[in-house]
Amino acid sequence: MTEQEAKDLAEPIIKEIVNCMADRRYDLIPDSIGFQAEGITIEDFKEWAEDYLTDNELSHYDRYGVPIDFQPQYDKSLYHQFWVDFDKSGTSFEACYDLSTDGKLNDLTLITEFVLHEDGIKVYIVDLHVM
Repeated sequence: MTEQEAKDLAEPIIKEIVNCMADRRYDLIPDSIGFQAEGITIEDFKEWAEDYLTDNELSHYDRYGVPIDFQPQYDKSLYHQFWVDFDKSGTSFEACYDLSTDGKLNDLTLITEFVLHEDGIKVYIVDLHVM
């Protein structure tokens, strides 16, 4: 699988999760998306996401694709809000999306893992990581 194929596969799923967060409709995150850590529920995820907003005095998360004002250049390449990173075995990849509020990065990254199986792909939410 190429990087572009991974992005094409992951983007609609990331978009769905981010838009559910923006709409505060965590219950609409598909049941087919699991959590990497055992015992984590959608309610736990909702609590973490909402607590982050409260703790940082933010009113909301932007929907997927809202333009952001952060465009530095790193090593002659432009910053990307959405990216994928393959593991060395080639059996999975992470898809990450830097969340924003009002077009500004809010220092929180949604990290997901896509595990490739013979019979399909399993998607896991790994973390809401503070940058």
